[in-house]
Amino acid sequence: MLSWSAITTDQDLDLTAIVTPGAEPGIPGGRELVDVGRASVGTAPDGAAVGAVAAVLGPRPALKAACVAGAFEIYNRVVDATGLPTGAAMRRELASTIDVLELGRFPHAGH
Repeated sequence: MLSWSAITTDQDLDLTAIVTPGAEPGIPGGRELVDVGRASVGTAPDGAAVGAVAAVLGPRPALKAACVAGAFEIYNRVVDATGLPTGAAMRRELASTIDVLELGRFPHAGH
C-alpha cells in the first residue's frame, strides 16, 4: 500500500527503510509510519508510535495508520493459519518489492 501510495502521489519512497532501522523512507511522516508497523509486530505493543504519527501528521492519519497496521496483522494471521500460498502472478507483480526487502530469504518464500 505504501509503495502504491507513493507512486500515485509521485513521491520517491525508499522501501529499504522498512527493514533498515533509522533509515528515512523519504515521505512525510515516513519514519513514524514505519515505527507503527514495527510496533504492531513487536512483542510489546507501543502506543507511542501512533502518538508520533499524530504529532507529525495529525490524529486522523494516526488513527488510519493504527487501523491499517491492525488489519495487516489480521490478514497475516489468516494467511499463516490457512497456509494460503501467494500466486505466481502476484509474486511476479511484486517481484521488485520482494527483491528490495529481500523476502526471498525466508523459508516459506516459494509459497
